[in-house]
Amino acid sequence: MINKKPRYIVIMESVQEYIAKNNLKAGDKLPTEQELINEFGVSRATVRQAMQELEIEGIIKKIHGIGTFVEEERMNIQMQGFFSFSEESKQSNERYETKILEFKKTRDVPSKVFKKLEIADNSEVILIERLRFINMEPVLLEITYIPAYYYKSPLPKKFNYDSLYDFIREFGVKKLEGKEKLLPYLATNDEANKLLVDKKTPLLRFTRVLKEENPVEYSISILKPGKVRIQTIIERTL
Repeated sequence: MINKKPRYIVIMESVQEYIAKNNLKAGDKLPTEQELINEFGVSRATVRQAMQELEIEGIIKKIHGIGTFVEEERMNIQMQGFFSFSEESKQSNERYETKILEFKKTRDVPSKVFKKLEIADNSEVILIERLRFINMEPVLLEITYIPAYYYKSPLPKKFNYDSLYDFIREFGVKKLEGKEKLLPYLATNDEANKLLVDKKTPLLRFTRVLKEENPVEYSISILKPGKVRIQTIIERTL
């Protein structure tokens, strides 16, 4: 049977099969453009189109003057429902961990926090600041504010929850809904230091307010691109 697929797609599939068959890992070198030209009998433009598509998909990485390599796996963020680093990380083969930077009750927060949580100015809130890592590299800084009236007892000395929502379940909250916004963002000095990037590095900033009847959570998540891939699930009835 004649293969009617475009030649660049045939090359893309062949490269992916080569990676799987040889059990290649991130950083392993792949065949050169000339080797692919010779193998498939196609033009350099066709090979470059195939490799460009693979690079866009995050499968390979080209380093000018050195070669083409297997790219590191990226964690997928599904933009359906709200983003949870812990839950998304469990779907990945990457090693992830969390460092708790702050976990306390406080009134010393920006004034907009009270407005977002619909509570009186200078009310007490629970502040949770977490730095999330993939393969020991910091990739996400999360700052969460929760009205303190949800947790009337003294807070535990440590935040020992894998997911924020394991903690929130203790409040008796059954269902959360709200909105999440995603905006390009330039790192502040503090964020750059924590995420180990240069000052003013472009980042992605998620903000969300989730409610049951009243606001339960206001979170700001500062994401360093490169280790993640954002996917959206689209559905429309026609």
